[in-house]
Amino acid sequence: MPTPQEVYPVLLLWLQACAGPAHPTAGAALAHLVTALLVGQSLRPSALMRALVSPQPVPARQRYRRVARAWTRPWLSPAWLTPRLVQAARTLVPGERRLVLDSVRCGGWEVFTVGLLWHGRVLPVSWLALPYPWPKGEFTPSVCTLLGRVAAAWPATAPPPHLLADRAFPSQRLFASLQQWGWEWTVRLRAQMQLTVAGERLPLRERIRQSQPGHWTATLATFGQGRDAVQATLVIGRGLPVVPWHQRGPASQRARQQQAAQRDRDLATKRRRAIRRPAPETDRWVVLFTTHGHWWPAVTAYRRRWATEGTYRDGQGGWDGRHGWDLEPTVARARTREQVEALVGLWALGTLIQCWIGDQVGAPSAPPTVQAIVRQWTTTGRLSVWARGQFAWREPSGALRPWLLDTLRAGATRLAAARPGSPTAGEASPPSPAKQAA
Repeated sequence: MPTPQEVYPVLLLWLQACAGPAHPTAGAALAHLVTALLVGQSLRPSALMRALVSPQPVPARQRYRRVARAWTRPWLSPAWLTPRLVQAARTLVPGERRLVLDSVRCGGWEVFTVGLLWHGRVLPVSWLALPYPWPKGEFTPSVCTLLGRVAAAWPATAPPPHLLADRAFPSQRLFASLQQWGWEWTVRLRAQMQLTVAGERLPLRERIRQSQPGHWTATLATFGQGRDAVQATLVIGRGLPVVPWHQRGPASQRARQQQAAQRDRDLATKRRRAIRRPAPETDRWVVLFTTHGHWWPAVTAYRRRWATEGTYRDGQGGWDGRHGWDLEPTVARARTREQVEALVGLWALGTLIQCWIGDQVGAPSAPPTVQAIVRQWTTTGRLSVWARGQFAWREPSGALRPWLLDTLRAGATRLAAARPGSPTAGEASPPSPAKQAA
C-alpha cells in the first residue's frame, strides 16, 4: 500500500490535469483530501483526518477541523466539479455516452446523481441533494436543474448523451428539456400514467392488460398534452425471470429466502404492523418511453441502468457491507445541503480515480507480475472495477506500489493531453505539503 506522502503529488497532478483550483493552496488542500479518501478508503471524518498528510505530528482535534473546513469550500460543489468530471469521464471512457439518473437516500437526505456508464459501474459527474421528505414542488425542477448542468458541460461537438432512468423521474417537463437539449433517452414509466397512441389517450395499465406476456411491442406515442407534448416510442413487454448462473445454487436460494423472511420481520415491527403484500401485476411489466425505434435496443439499454445500484453499494457498504466508503452514515450526519453535496463531490472524485485503477489493473495489457497478483484476489474473477481498484490500493505486499504510482501518472498525463491548451501533467510542480500543515 503506498503512503499518503507518495500518493499526494501524483493526485495533485490529476487535479491539475482536470483544471483544478487555480490557487496553489486550494489545489493542495483538495489533493490532500482525495489522497486521504483513497488511502483510508472511507468518507468518515475519522478515517480522513488520520490519512491527511502533515510534515509534522498534528493533534487529532486540529485534523478534524481541517477536514471540516473542506465541506465549506466551493471546489467540491457540483457547480464547480461537473464540467471537470464530465471532461475527465469522457476522456477515460471514450465513446461512451449513456448516462444513468438515479437517487439514493441517506438518512434525512435524498441524493440525486447522474453518471457515465463504465464496466458495470457509473462514474458520477453531477449530483444534487434534497431534504427528505422532499419539499413540495421541488422534485422535477431539481432533476431538470441537475441534468441541465450536465447538458451545459457536454461538448457541443460530441454525440448527444443517452439518458437512462427509472419510473420515479418521468414528467412532461423532463422530456421537453431532453428534447430541447437534443438528448436521447430510455425512461421507465408508471402504470397510472396516460399516453396518447393513435389519437387515443388511455392509462398505461389498460394497455398492459391488452398486452401478451413474452411479447414486446413498440408503438409511436405522445407524452403529455399541449405545446410541450413529446413524441417517442412506447415499449411494453414482460420477459421471463432469469437468475444469473452463479446465483442458482442452494446457498443463493437459501439467502433469498432468508432475505424475504427478514423483510417480513422488519415489516412486523413497524408501528402500523404492515403486512407484506404481493407486488401489483403491473410491476412485472416493463413500460419504456424511448427515442429508440425498436424494442430490443430500448430494453437492452435500460438493463444497464442497474449499474448505478452497484455504485451506490460501493459507496455505502461495499460488496459485503464492510468494505465500502460509508457514504450513507456520513451524509446522514450532515446538517446542511452544502455539506452533503461537498461529501458527494469527494465521493465522485474518488470513484473516478479508483475505477480508473481498477480498469487498468484488470486490463489484458497489464504486466504479467500485475496479472499474477490480480489472480490471487478471487477464484471466479467476478470483481467490479471499483473492487479491483480497492484491492490495488490495499495490496499488502507492496508489489503493486510502483505500478500504481506509474498508472496514476499515466492517467494524469492522459487527462492533461485531452485539455486543449493545457501543459502536460508532468510539467506541474506540486506545492509542498508544509503549506497545509495545520
